[in-house]
Amino acid sequence: MSQSDVNQSNKLSFLAKFAFGMGDFWTSIGNIAMSTYLTMFYTDVVRLSPAMVASMLLIVRLAVAFWDLTVGILVDQTKSRWGKARPWMLFGGIAYGIAFLFLFADPFGNSLAGIIYAWAVYAIVNVAYSTVNVSYASLTSLLTDDTNEKTQLNIFRMTLANVAAMLVYVLAMPVVGLFPGSSLGWSLFFGVIAVMIPFGYWFTFANTREIIGNKSDEGDANVSGASYVGRRTVAEHFRALSRNKYWWLTLGLNFALWMYNGIANGMAAYIAKYVLGNSNLTAVIGLATVIPMVVGLPFAGPLVAKFGKRNSSLVGLVLVVVGSLLVFVDPSNLWVFFVSIIVRMIGIVPMNAALNAMSADVVDYGEWKTGVRSDGIVFSSSSFSMKVAMGVSAAAIAWILGLSGYDGGAAEQSATTISAMINTFVWVPIATVAVMTVLLWLYDLDRRIAGIAADLAERR
Repeated sequence: MSQSDVNQSNKLSFLAKFAFGMGDFWTSIGNIAMSTYLTMFYTDVVRLSPAMVASMLLIVRLAVAFWDLTVGILVDQTKSRWGKARPWMLFGGIAYGIAFLFLFADPFGNSLAGIIYAWAVYAIVNVAYSTVNVSYASLTSLLTDDTNEKTQLNIFRMTLANVAAMLVYVLAMPVVGLFPGSSLGWSLFFGVIAVMIPFGYWFTFANTREIIGNKSDEGDANVSGASYVGRRTVAEHFRALSRNKYWWLTLGLNFALWMYNGIANGMAAYIAKYVLGNSNLTAVIGLATVIPMVVGLPFAGPLVAKFGKRNSSLVGLVLVVVGSLLVFVDPSNLWVFFVSIIVRMIGIVPMNAALNAMSADVVDYGEWKTGVRSDGIVFSSSSFSMKVAMGVSAAAIAWILGLSGYDGGAAEQSATTISAMINTFVWVPIATVAVMTVLLWLYDLDRRIAGIAADLAERR
């Protein structure tokens, strides 16, 4: 079977791609809510101390990150008429919507009960979020084995995720501002979203079908000719992955990218409020973050297909550094910030377009090399690294603010705090770019994956 035959047999309809992308629409809303707004909600509305918030964000994220791996194992061990990942996504989405309803609520204020409530709800939301996010991400390698189709799926996913982010950035603070000094606006805006989340994941569930790894429980461990890889023990999965260097590289890339996203999104709300002087400018900064992604992602597909995931991403990272340094032209000028964010978001587009597809290629490479296919564990481990990065970045923001003397009840912050906000916003992204550059340089799977996909198709 030629590679062209493989490609033709795995083409997905527009509806399937759109439905898949809509899954990340709702995941993105939850991510933006927790990475951009939740820290401010806890420090400025509930009035919890930055140190306590930092500890909560880090400890819960790190603990729940291990649940990601559990979900990945469960996905790989699941056999059902709905497939491996789709049932976990559907029921996880229902639990996620219900839990999210209670996240931006303040029934007890800054009291012991309020602290316990915040910890409990945040933990439950993250468990549900992990369940739906890991199973949803696993679909990338289960819907098709065509590497270009995987890139297209990721572009649909990232485009719709950024549309969701744009809506949140535009609407959140104006709705919150209708009820000043109260948690009501927060509860109203994010509560409406919570009610819609289960229906959103049902749409993805209903309009996608798994075709990879769901045909039979029979399989041969022999690498030279397994027609389909059946159930494996958890130890077998991890032994196989430990020998897959591309798995380690994508884990590092996920961690670095989400450290970048966490710092950029989390600090943006504080910069809008205290550096630029207007909390409603969070919407402007947010638009500068997502518009380049929405516009650029459809064009990223042909570029990635022509130049490869690695090379496209490396070139883009140069712009991220340039855009970050532009802030120092005038940190208090909205237009400088606006242009800076646009430049660096254009630069990060190829990385966002390629990374999830890289993980899907890692799954195929692992099956080709070892005979063990680990869709769920590969994507859950990527989610694990993402959770750790989000926890570390959110905690880092709260710790930096606390060490700089931040006061959530003050209308203005000290020069030390302002400087800490700006320097964190600039230098942490540059540091993550340095890490991603090294890891991408070592990633050479692009030139091998077409042949691997054709070989796997022959074996099956």
